[in-house]
Amino acid sequence: MLQVGPGKTYSVPSAAAAVAQPGDVIKIAAGDYRGDVATWNDNNLTICGIGGRARLFADGRNAQGKGLWVISGSNVIIDSIEFRNATVPDQNGAGIRAEPGASLVIRNSGFYDNQNGILAAAGASTISIDRSEFARNGAGDGYTHNIYVNQIDRLTVTSSYFHEAKVGHNLKSRARETTIENSYFMDGPTGTSSYLNDFPNGGKVFLRGNLYHKGPNADNPNAISYGAEGLSNATKTLEMVHNTMAITRSGGAFISVASGTTSVKLTANLFAGTGSPTLITGGYAAGNAVQSGNVTSVASNIPGASSIASPNFWPNATLQALISLPSVLDANYTREAPAPYTLRTISGARKAGALQSAP
Repeated sequence: MLQVGPGKTYSVPSAAAAVAQPGDVIKIAAGDYRGDVATWNDNNLTICGIGGRARLFADGRNAQGKGLWVISGSNVIIDSIEFRNATVPDQNGAGIRAEPGASLVIRNSGFYDNQNGILAAAGASTISIDRSEFARNGAGDGYTHNIYVNQIDRLTVTSSYFHEAKVGHNLKSRARETTIENSYFMDGPTGTSSYLNDFPNGGKVFLRGNLYHKGPNADNPNAISYGAEGLSNATKTLEMVHNTMAITRSGGAFISVASGTTSVKLTANLFAGTGSPTLITGGYAAGNAVQSGNVTSVASNIPGASSIASPNFWPNATLQALISLPSVLDANYTREAPAPYTLRTISGARKAGALQSAP
């Protein structure tokens, strides 16, 4: 075990990274670490904040011209670490740069005001994110995002909060398989993101129990995009179950799906728009989508959906009267997210959308 912090064996994380061996546990005392950047090359590392989050500020420095931390090892666990203000000259500075083959588990962590929150290279790897926050990442050029995952085997996101990406996407995944559950993706009243979720090469995409808000200043009129850069992944399926989406930008579409997509399945989702947005655009024939129990309404019926500080997607009384379902359409939807990072058990009848009872 390697101890990091004031008065510890290693004063800064980079000193521990320089001596770490496969299987080490690195414990970083809560507090601020400024201008310290690191490269982690070993497998089976656990790197965690102790006594609260360890907050890393780039302060103009970077590792290998790539970001705050560069990780090349497999089976690396990161818990209770914050990554802030990473910049590099080519504008691809990341809180974490995951190299080819790097497999990561990220828990209880935060990525704030970097050019990219996480930038992951293509390779035979997996990334799992749980109860973490990605906020205001992006260089403002449309090519940098809250998180950008290239073609890896699998991306899994649970109970996390993505908001206010700067012109880029709140989440962009080229992964062969992407599963996102019980998470928030939000522009708020001033956010300028392009897509809330972008899956440019298709893949097996499963979205369940998520809450989406597309704001009036969003750079793109469509909320979720699938296959816009070519369906190069072998699997070409999109399934959305029990999601709530509120769009306060006028017009556009809830989902853009490329022609050539194998299947689209929409079950028990709540779509609430402004200015009559289209449900499905992008070349895929909307009539081919398999739909069950979806409800379409107006965003004004979800009045709290734009609040970044305390998001509230519970429908007003008018909409509540419309969203009860005749049966349980997805028996596996057993836990919902009334607030970021928290889950609660669902019992009894089901409603369309992500929330089943008032926050």
